[in-house]
Amino acid sequence: MHIHILGIAGAMTSQLAVELHRQGNFISGSDQSKIFPPVSTILKKENIMVNTVEITKDIDLAIIGSSYNLFENTQKEFQQIKKNNIPYISATEYISQHIAKTNSIVIAGSFGKTTITSLTSWILSHSLLKPSYMFGGTPKNKFSPLKINNSDWSVLEGDESIHGLDKSAKFLYYPVKYLLITSADWEHKDSYANENLNFNAFKKLVSKIPSDGFLIVNQQKTSATKLSQSTQSKIITYNSPESDYFIEKYIRHNDYTSLIIHTPNGILKLNTTLIGQFNYENILASVAICDSLGISHYTIAKSVFSYKGVKRRLELVASVKNRLFFDDFAQSEDRISSTINSLKLYFPNKPIKVLYQPHASFSQYKSSLCHLKDAFTKADEVVLSQLKFSQKIDKKDRNTAKDFRDCLGSKLIYLPLRKQILEYYKSSLMPNDILIYMSSGGLEGNRIFKSIIKLFKN
Repeated sequence: MHIHILGIAGAMTSQLAVELHRQGNFISGSDQSKIFPPVSTILKKENIMVNTVEITKDIDLAIIGSSYNLFENTQKEFQQIKKNNIPYISATEYISQHIAKTNSIVIAGSFGKTTITSLTSWILSHSLLKPSYMFGGTPKNKFSPLKINNSDWSVLEGDESIHGLDKSAKFLYYPVKYLLITSADWEHKDSYANENLNFNAFKKLVSKIPSDGFLIVNQQKTSATKLSQSTQSKIITYNSPESDYFIEKYIRHNDYTSLIIHTPNGILKLNTTLIGQFNYENILASVAICDSLGISHYTIAKSVFSYKGVKRRLELVASVKNRLFFDDFAQSEDRISSTINSLKLYFPNKPIKVLYQPHASFSQYKSSLCHLKDAFTKADEVVLSQLKFSQKIDKKDRNTAKDFRDCLGSKLIYLPLRKQILEYYKSSLMPNDILIYMSSGGLEGNRIFKSIIKLFKN
């Protein structure tokens, strides 16, 4: 079968292309004129043709990724697909129909969902359930972020954003029997005009749970616990001393941390090489899912200890001359504070310096600055790189460097040029310092971060 994917270089569509190719299909696709590693490397390794195949009636199916309308060539191809009457489907709907199964587990929320989904997929893959799964990050363990299996189980990362051909939140397209929600905060301001519309999307998701399913909510987040009122299914709680699942204590060792977890089925002791309180809470969430499904404590503990995490989630990428360099996806208040607090807890005597690239759509709005000052409290300094804005955001609503300075005060340093950033860190980053790069992605930012590390390696 010849399947053509528009927007093939996306985190989800690139992995879907790889999986469909490995199942024996001929896969081609298109995206912006130049795509970059790691996606370009992945697609090339699988011999998947990008931006080289014409749209003809020989194509059996077109899958339309969320980013197809961002590029002129993919917009034109979509018109050709319709003109040639080629069957097409959005990537979200394809996942709903071909990856989501009868026993569908969905993990949603404004933070933690990628790690929780990948860890849950890792644990259940080592059980008898052998689920299909899909999540939006790159695991450090050698397993694909997207897999289609023959069992009637699936694990999906549920995203509330609305893009491409989707008319509602992505997670509303997925069938759901078992649902975990970390939070329901208003993050995707490009998808929802106000907080209430965002919350209502989560309410609709919760209302889809059948009576024989369950809802697991993070009891530390009011936005999540309020959703319990919208379901008739069993409700399970985690992350507070009054919850069904909570961490009684953790014990740090040299190379790992032991977690003592209270569950309705007894105490579970497990070890993890991940660091940071937010990672421990992500592990707790995954434990709540797997234990509630009857997975043995032995399988859970063994899988958690072998799990290495997801790239760009508090990832230590280099240690050079007593300087530590971390890469992290953090953009929102919760993610930023949990990441910095975790580093401060683990390295109490090291100064923490942040290179912040606020390119996520929600972080470009003035309203996103409300609580950002508190999020950076334990950072010793924050370097703000060049600001880039979506054209959809009205100028009066956009953040400026001055807005960030007014919010964060003297710890903020605005350095819009690559040369400025490199010169600054060359002279100011001292032995014993931690530098953490916070960005939602972007080739130029990644190059700058790598160049900073290279300064000290040389």
